Amino acid sequence: MAKEIFEFARIASPEEVAEYLSSLASGLKRGEVSLESGERSLHLVPGPEVKLDLRVKQREEKGKLRLEIGWKRRASTKAIELRVAVVPRPS
Repeated sequence: MAKEIFEFARIASPEEVAEYLSSLASGLKRGEVSLESGERSLHLVPGPEVKLDLRVKQREEKGKLRLEIGWKRRASTKAIELRVAVVPRPS
């Protein structure tokens, strides 16, 4: 199978980014994700087990969250669990 690359980058509001992430989450739950931007499109069917790689950097004036999701066609062993919580902003 040929290697396919789909890249997308833009400046967006936190709400817009949350919508992208919600759509990705819904697709992962269904077992398929379709991406479209302009004339480019890519259809993904993740394997039965998905690897989550989450990296976060926090500085005084800047933050970065890097999320990578990957899979192989065969299942592998499960790793440690991650709990994600929404913390209210200080008033």
